Amino acid sequence: MKNTLNINADVGEGMGNDAFLMPLIQACNIACGGHTGTALEIQKTIALAQKHKVKIGAHPAYPDPVNFGRKSLKMHQKTLYQTLEQQLCLMLTQLAGEQLHHVKPHGALYHDCITNETIAGTLLEVVELLCPDSLLITASNGALAQLAQKKGIEVWNEAFIDRGYQDNGQLLPRTAPHALLDNPEAIYERIKNLVYAKGVYSDGGNWIPLEAKTLCVHGDTPNAASNLKSALDRFWENEMKK
Repeated sequence: MKNTLNINADVGEGMGNDAFLMPLIQACNIACGGHTGTALEIQKTIALAQKHKVKIGAHPAYPDPVNFGRKSLKMHQKTLYQTLEQQLCLMLTQLAGEQLHHVKPHGALYHDCITNETIAGTLLEVVELLCPDSLLITASNGALAQLAQKKGIEVWNEAFIDRGYQDNGQLLPRTAPHALLDNPEAIYERIKNLVYAKGVYSDGGNWIPLEAKTLCVHGDTPNAASNLKSALDRFWENEMKK
């Protein structure tokens, strides 16, 4: 087959999807105590990832379980550093010496690392201290990607296969009507566009060029695993016809 896929998923969030998602993905981002995630949940998720030979990453967030890490917090730089350090240490402890493949911030922290160089720099400092050989997953051309590349840290540019895009290339707010792509057909079309045409259609119908190393699906989206499986079955069926 001509094409290969690199799909990552946010997991370890207690949604019950992980066992069904792991056989479908190549990398996972495990919640490590910010928005959710306990030591036991991390251990269970690591074991699943190892069983399916999925690359293991940390998914740190603002320390805000009430809002599931999806609300920006105004934090002193030192306080943010400390909470990110605690989260990555928790993750690394559960790995018991195994290499952490990557770090991908979650939710509001993810978006703030794109637009705010200070916040991106704080996360990068923690990564350099605790897991300097790990790569970063983030949006291309954002602050985190630019800072990491200047330091020689590998970055996987990411696109989302289950989220709507605005005309400016940013994700639709989750409160918007078409923020989530929650059916196999829409997810298949998104994968097809990203793989073959290197871009996505915005919610307004405009074409946005977007070349991604990895494609993200959210494990907390309803029917995430079944939707992804159906979309991938169709994608690979079409690939076999070539």
